[in-house]
Amino acid sequence: MITLTTNVQAGITGFENPTIRFRKQPLNLQTLFVHSHTSMRIISADNSYQKFGIAKGDWLLIDSALQALATDLVLFEYHGESHIARWNVLCQHVVASGKEWDELHLIGVISVSIHHFRQPPLLPWHSDLTDIDLHQLIVTQEHSTLLCRAAGVSMLPYIWDRDILILERHLTPENDDVIVLSLNNDLVVKRINLHTKTLYSDNSSFKPYPITQDDYTRLHGVVRYSLRLHRPMPL
Repeated sequence: MITLTTNVQAGITGFENPTIRFRKQPLNLQTLFVHSHTSMRIISADNSYQKFGIAKGDWLLIDSALQALATDLVLFEYHGESHIARWNVLCQHVVASGKEWDELHLIGVISVSIHHFRQPPLLPWHSDLTDIDLHQLIVTQEHSTLLCRAAGVSMLPYIWDRDILILERHLTPENDDVIVLSLNNDLVVKRINLHTKTLYSDNSSFKPYPITQDDYTRLHGVVRYSLRLHRPMPL
């Protein structure tokens, strides 16, 4: 059973305690994020788009039947190469440049992007999500996996405020892993340098934090994936 906890801080600040009533609520990623098995599939990003929090190789949950809204992220193909853009920006560019719409192939709307903090499994070939299960692809051990909601900007560009973190409590941290831990009176998500016992952020605006013998720490798990909902949905 995968369970949900909330509000993991991305900066070393105060935190809201995890909500106890959600801890035993079973969740399924396929049920949460896949609303149309026949029109949705998972595609690996060909390039990085840091302004959208997408790295090369990230998984993109694409819906080819969804009507694009102005602020939606869309994946499209132009002269054999795939690109990502906001739908309204793409429309403006086509009009301004005089390009013909038939030169562009709209692959679909990006509903969720999935960033990997450890090497992911190979993405199986599939024509749509009737062939594979998103939940089984991401969650390997139900009893020790949690969903957390990040708060703050210290882990930009690939963990944004309110992103969903897949926290695996059974993993042993490796050097430079992203972890969730209790630090004194705070619950934080940081990378860890095991050699120097230092916590640090991906956002260079935040200073590293060397752990001393006076600090209270408790490891809650390793962040394997972060999920960004490009189309807001209740969770």
